[in-house]
Amino acid sequence: MHWFQPGQATPEAERQQRGGISMTGTTPNVDTIICGDCLEEMKKLDPGIFDCVITDPPYSSGTRKEGSKGIRKSMCRAVDDGDWIASDCLTTNGFTWLMRNCAVEWKRVLKPGGHVLCFIDWRMYSVLSGAIESADLRNQAMIIWNKTFFGMGTHFRNQHEIILHFTKGMGSEAQRHDVGNVISIPPIRGGVHPTEKPVELIEKLISVVVPPEGIILDPFIGSGTTAVAARRTGKHFVGIEQEPAYCEIARKRVAAVPASLSKWCENFK
Repeated sequence: MHWFQPGQATPEAERQQRGGISMTGTTPNVDTIICGDCLEEMKKLDPGIFDCVITDPPYSSGTRKEGSKGIRKSMCRAVDDGDWIASDCLTTNGFTWLMRNCAVEWKRVLKPGGHVLCFIDWRMYSVLSGAIESADLRNQAMIIWNKTFFGMGTHFRNQHEIILHFTKGMGSEAQRHDVGNVISIPPIRGGVHPTEKPVELIEKLISVVVPPEGIILDPFIGSGTTAVAARRTGKHFVGIEQEPAYCEIARKRVAAVPASLSKWCENFK
């Protein structure tokens, strides 16, 4: 038992003062969207409290505008794109640096056996996989999101994205055993975020790896789809987003989820 002098801040109070997230206090600071840089904000999180990281980082594959593939002497591409995602202009070296540093934090904040599910495209999956594995997370599987119809492309047109599955150690027991590694769900059309993922897709991922009342971290939460899916399935979440406009959108989307909807998580399939 720890004893404190009168007026001395408890560890929980100190964590709250510095913006930390803890599950040891009586009022855990979860179910929240943090507006800020993910690397800086993740460093404030206490270790070993998350069951899963589900996230969709900017792919930095340079495919939206071919002219943006020119490189200057930095970790950003030569051409910025004001109407796209601000951090999607990284070079391959910059992307590797960012994702490796993220993965180091993911390993620290995950519980033993915790999971990472990270979206990527075919151009950058090998780069992302190496960056995450170099942080001593275990490569478990590649999941294919089949969008059910094809989009842009040349000879063989694009119809899928990739979800990399890593774990901290061997990985906790699956919550269900009836989900294959190809998940077919149509994409979002005309969403509030340019790379918005379907809530149903995130719910499917959650149903496999997150236990009842589990806590999910999404350091690139964008318009809040992971938070919405967590709320709808009765899980907890912490989201981080650097753009204030998307933080506000995410908070409004979460607030719009009926409280009664989160009660059916035990039977969610």
